[in-house]
Order: sequence, then structure tokens, then C-alpha cells
Amino acid sequence: MTYQALARKWRPQTFADLVGQEAIVTALRNALRDGRIAQAYLFSGIRGVGKTTAARVLAKALNCLGADGSAQGPVSEPCDTCLVCTEIREAGDLDVIEIDAATYSKVEQVRDLTESLRYGPARDRYKVVVLDEIHRLSGSAFDALLKIVEEPPAHLTFIFATTEIEKVPATVLSRCQEFHFRRVPPEAMVAHLRRICEAEDLEAGGPALRLIARASEGSVRDAVALLDQLATFGNGKLADEDVGRLLGGIDAALLAALLEAVLAGDGVRVSTTIREVEDGGSDPRQVFTHFLGYLRSALHLAQGLDPELLDLPAEAAADLQETAATAGYENLLRLLHLLLSSETVVRRADAPGLALEVALLRAAELPRLVRIERLAAGLPAGAELQGAGPPDARTEAPTPRRDPAETPAAASPPGDAAPVVKRLESESPLLAGLLDFHHARLEVRGSTLVVEAGPELQRELRDEARTAQLEDAVRATLGPDAAWKVTPAVPGGTAPQSPGTPAPPPESTPPPQSTEPRREPGPPASGRRPARRAAGPGNEARRAAEADPGVRAVLDVFGGRVLDVRPKTP
Repeated sequence: MTYQALARKWRPQTFADLVGQEAIVTALRNALRDGRIAQAYLFSGIRGVGKTTAARVLAKALNCLGADGSAQGPVSEPCDTCLVCTEIREAGDLDVIEIDAATYSKVEQVRDLTESLRYGPARDRYKVVVLDEIHRLSGSAFDALLKIVEEPPAHLTFIFATTEIEKVPATVLSRCQEFHFRRVPPEAMVAHLRRICEAEDLEAGGPALRLIARASEGSVRDAVALLDQLATFGNGKLADEDVGRLLGGIDAALLAALLEAVLAGDGVRVSTTIREVEDGGSDPRQVFTHFLGYLRSALHLAQGLDPELLDLPAEAAADLQETAATAGYENLLRLLHLLLSSETVVRRADAPGLALEVALLRAAELPRLVRIERLAAGLPAGAELQGAGPPDARTEAPTPRRDPAETPAAASPPGDAAPVVKRLESESPLLAGLLDFHHARLEVRGSTLVVEAGPELQRELRDEARTAQLEDAVRATLGPDAAWKVTPAVPGGTAPQSPGTPAPPPESTPPPQSTEPRREPGPPASGRRPARRAAGPGNEARRAAEADPGVRAVLDVFGGRVLDVRPKTP
């Protein structure tokens, strides 16, 4: 017997055999069971997901006689053994007309078809017209179809299929029940391929089947055809390495080397690796596609995805997880976003190798992000910080409860606010950085923390979140009954000090002030602008800061500008 390709041999013949289209199968079965048969159906979706197959199965269900020949009407599941089902499967039923619209697009042909459809079926219950790739019809041909599609004879049912539903006129869409066939998920695809391998006595591991499912892009026909091709190459055995090589896959070690070079900003390594790719005969466009997928896997690992869910060997997944943890979620997200903007350029370039190299070199020059909490807290860029990571993965550590009997302030000298500052740096680094930026003076007077602040800092401390953070730090450090208050900074005082440095005792203690700061005067009158800052040493310091490469990188990332340069506080 002649060999039959697996894609034809394993083509579904019943609704139960359709892969990954459970919702559509349920809707069609219920309609057949209740006798709610529409005059026209429209099946849309990408290639190879079962549109034409479902049309044939629906035609069987409408005309099936049953295994024992006793069926008197449409059935929810065709038997696939009666005479009608057999003839439809073999394309020999005169009452089921299957037409390719690409070769049947003229208006004269459609008019002849509509005239012939007015006559009843020769034998079956329904005359079924399956019109594949209906979007290829001309505008006049669509117009010729409208009347009979809207008001067909009782014995007639249309089933349209298309891969480009946007090209189908709205006048046709409104006359049809539309069903969109989705891409088949990888899990369902792998299970289907595994069933075929078991029935055909083929040896294939999980990684090989996942690679085939990913290469098929959700198309069952493409996946089964690839399985057939790979089984021929391996004489019935599909090794993971052979599958990756034949599908044009790129070695995970090469992708890992590229990613490490890009993250390290090593342009020389990037160019060397790209040259190795070209010398090895790999298509740069395909390398770029696989690198985007590899980078996406790294992003998922940075979010906390289980490495076992990736289409990578266990060792490669473990190495990628370590790289993702070192790079950080934010940097990987920005890197992937930048490379996606170059995808069209790489795909359409006449010199794809050069386009790939330029895209990766640009990515290698991308400045690394440092969380602003680290900068505010004075932590190094690589230090771990509570709350780092993707938004969903950030969790705040619970504040430890203290025994009211404990009095931590007693261990510190009177007036020393260092315990409060230390608490803020660990629990609320952004607030600690804000106090340091404004050179606030903090002093403990009894069980009250006094914050000496200027007008701008007083406005910042109005925020409810900052108020709660400061209150929590004070009570956790000085005791449950401790409080805090704000006093205006004394103008013309001594040099500013960092938070936590006790202020010298004033000659006369100012009266306690309310935590509500005084309202600042409004903006200048309309049409008047504040005078420019006079040229002097401050301007020279700003220009010198703006010329610094590190400062320029930060300004480019955040879109900022240098307002002032102050000497570092000891």
C-alpha cells in the first residue's frame, strides 16, 4: 500500500478528534442536538487549525445515517462508518460541494453555482456548500452570493472558511454565524503529537515535541508535517539535538553567550559571536528570533516562572535563571523592548547579519537601571533591596513587633536620632533619601522625634504615606507611645548635617509647631518669570556634572536635568 502522509492519515474525522477547539465543538454539538441549524457558518483562523476539517465533520453530522442506519436527523457526533460519512470522507458525496474560492472567484461562476443550488439534494438531508478561502472572491462575486446566503432553500447550508476575515465584506459577515478557530496551545499540541508517536511507533522525548509545537506556531497540520519529516530523518527516532538542528534552532550556549555579552556591555564579544553565527551558516534573522525568545524566557524567570516550563534543557534553564536574577527584571524588560523595535529592520534588511550586529550592539550600550531606592539609601547598585523585582513579585516584609516593655532609645545617647534613621534606611529608603537630600536635622527630645525642615521638605512630609512611614519608624524605635513633629529650619544656621546627626542645643527652644507646615506663597504673578540664576561657580559645577558620562546616562534614562550641585555632606 502506498505511504500516506501523517497529516492526511491523522486528519480528524469527528468532533471528538478536533484538537484545541473545545468551545467551537461544544457550540456546534449543541446546535445539532437542538436542531438550531444556521443557513451559513463562517470559520476563521490561521492555517492548519481545523477550519476545513470542521466543515467536513459538520457536513457529516448534518447527513449522518448512524452506524445502524436509524438516524432520522442531524446528529451531534457523526458515526464515520455509514455510507454518507464514508463518501464525504473520500470526497465522493454529490450533495457536499467543496469549492476553492481562489479558482472560483468570477461572478459568472458564482451565478451558475447559485442557480444549481436551488434544486434539492440528490440523496442526503442537506446540500452543503463548503467555500474555502472565501476572501479570494471578487466584490461582484460576493454580491451575487448575498441573496441566496440570506434566504437559502430549507435544504441548503453554507460553510465558509477563511484565513483573512478582515477581507470578508460586512454584508456577508452579518449573514453568517462566525466561529474563530484559535491557535492550538503548546500543551494540547504536544499531547496530540505524543498520541501520534505512540500509534506510529516513533520515539520522541518531551523537549523534541515541545520544539516541534513551538515551530508550528499553533498549526496542527504544520506540527504533524514536521513530525513526519523529522521521523524520516531519524529513522523513527527524534533526538532532541537533531530536532533542534533541523528546525533551524540555535544552540542554547550560543544564545547564553550573546545575552551575557549584551548584559555586560561587551561590544567586542557581541561582534565576535555574530561573526561565528554567520560563519556557521545560520540565518541571522532566525538567530534574532530565537534570541528574542531566549530573552523572553529570561524575563519570565526573573518574574518567578518555574524553569521546568521552559523549552530548554534543565542545565541551560538553570544557567538562564542565574543570569536573569543577576540582570534584574527591569533591565531585561527594557532590553526586550529595545530589541523588539529592531525586529522589522532585521527581518527586511538586505544585510541581515549587519542589522543583527547593530541591534545587539545598541542593546549592549543600553544603560543599566538602578532602583531609585538604592540611590536614595546610598546603597551600591548590586545590593539587594526589599521590593526589587517585577511588580507582582514585590512583597513588603512585615514590620517586626516590639514588646512595649522594650525601650530601644535608652541604649542610645540622649538626643541621638541614629536608630530612627537606621530604621528608615532599612524599611523606607526613599523617605530616608528624601530627608538626606533636604539636609533635615533630626533630634530626639524625650519620646518625641523633632524634624527640623525647610518649607519644601515640610510640603513633602504632608503626604499620608510618608507620614505613616515616619510614624512607624518612630514608634518601632522609641516606643509605642512615641511621636514626631516638624519645626521650621533656622535660617542662617550652621552647615547642614545628614539625618541622624543631633542638632546643637538652640539658645532658645522655639515653641512646638504643628505638624501642618505653613503654606508657601503662590507662583509669581502672570507674565512674570523668576530671574535667571547669575553665572558663577554653581553654573560651572552644573556644566561639569552634565558632562560626566554617568550623569548623562542617568539623565537620558529618566529624562531629567541638573538643577543644582552641592558638596557631599560628611
